[in-house]
Amino acid sequence: MSKLVASAKISESLADSQSWISEKLGNSSDLKFKNVENNGYSFLAVYIITIVESNQLEDFILPSLASFDAEKAKSADDTLDFLLNHVIALKATRRITDMNLAVNELLMGNTVIFIEGQTSCIAAGTDKFPERSISNPKAQRTLKGPDIGFNENISSNTALIRKVIRDPTLRIESPESIDSNTKISIVYMEGKADQEILKELKEKLSTIKMDVILDSNYLEETLTSSSSSIFPLTLSTDRPDVVCSEVLEGRIALIVDGSPFVVTLPTVFVQLFQSPDDYYFLTKKIFVKRFSRILIYCFAILLPALYIAFTIYHPGLIPTNLLVGIVTQREFVPAPTVVETVVFYFLILIITESSLRLPQSVVFTVTVFAAIVLGQSAVEAYLVQPFTLVVLSASYIFSSIIPVYTLAPVSQKLTIIFMFLASILGFFGIIAGILYYLLQLSSSRSFGVPYLAPFAPFKLEDQKDAAVRLPIYEQLNNKKTFTTEEKDRLKND
Repeated sequence: MSKLVASAKISESLADSQSWISEKLGNSSDLKFKNVENNGYSFLAVYIITIVESNQLEDFILPSLASFDAEKAKSADDTLDFLLNHVIALKATRRITDMNLAVNELLMGNTVIFIEGQTSCIAAGTDKFPERSISNPKAQRTLKGPDIGFNENISSNTALIRKVIRDPTLRIESPESIDSNTKISIVYMEGKADQEILKELKEKLSTIKMDVILDSNYLEETLTSSSSSIFPLTLSTDRPDVVCSEVLEGRIALIVDGSPFVVTLPTVFVQLFQSPDDYYFLTKKIFVKRFSRILIYCFAILLPALYIAFTIYHPGLIPTNLLVGIVTQREFVPAPTVVETVVFYFLILIITESSLRLPQSVVFTVTVFAAIVLGQSAVEAYLVQPFTLVVLSASYIFSSIIPVYTLAPVSQKLTIIFMFLASILGFFGIIAGILYYLLQLSSSRSFGVPYLAPFAPFKLEDQKDAAVRLPIYEQLNNKKTFTTEEKDRLKND
């Protein structure tokens, strides 16, 4: 709920209250007023018809106000408390003493009840926003395991977490300090979550000032804005099983109302290569699968740069038969190797981006035409070498091995950077780029946790579920710990 700039007292007159709210909401067509009389009591029920549960309004609120025992209400010490406790039997009711708060309750789908002669009103929980039914996860698909994903409703998302983690130490908090009209929930396990990280997170959330948070990415960018790292410092997923496993390990989850993606933190580099189905298959089948992902991901980034470096600066390192084939193909291509590699890499990115925007019915046709027909025509027109297309296609396919989609734009940016370095300095430029980003990774922190943990600093007990995964029975009772650094040391750095 947004913070109020100035308070506005509730008038004892129902007519004044109705006029004030109508003016505040601009006489919206879906804003409704209902007057109810009962033995000397006059009520005004205010609600926005498009976002309330009409059954609750018609079955519990309006009939109850019209038929309750007015004599008992008059003999009660506090009429409003009597109505709250004995008349309006809904799951969530509370007293409101400010008109601005009453308007916020209306915008959240609740019904506000004014009473003639009272300077307080009642907010009754009748909200029912349109929502998408629970469906399959889209960002992290797996061959085996739970096949259910989050949706845009914060209540449904917290319920999915509660369904898996039936533990009394599970905490779900809704911070009131956030200056936004969007509901946000913090989920963590009491006793497992690091209190320093939790405190730092709440402090950062208290500084956020947004009218509306449309997606969880708004929080991700704001919380990590102080870091210059191009790698994601938080994990965003639409899978409840992933969020639950992260929370059980001591991490903290952030749920944003209106977003099907939940953010977990702190996040380390190796975590981005862990797929949910790593835990749904026998260990002997995926013992080194995770480590292979890291190697293939790095190879996908460096492959176009290595191609440029070896063909331009270090042709003597290429096998003779392969070099002869490359030179033969280059004879009829007018553009230099660097130009054709960069241009066609951008062309692949453009095809990928356009496939996300096109109607689903024509995506397959367009992508096949672009990838096969356009590529074949470019080769026959001597605009590009076939070997260049092979290298770029292999790089693009290899980069898709990552299980976390937020690494995709990182790989694209790094591929372009390394191609630029290779075109200037050859293999030495690639080495310099690798050293630079290794230093950036080693110096990056996710809420005080080293990004390369548990490798740097090395922790033997956490290697059971890092680059490789040992059998689940060997990981039981293996408490995860986060190596955090003192704030003073971070400030000095």
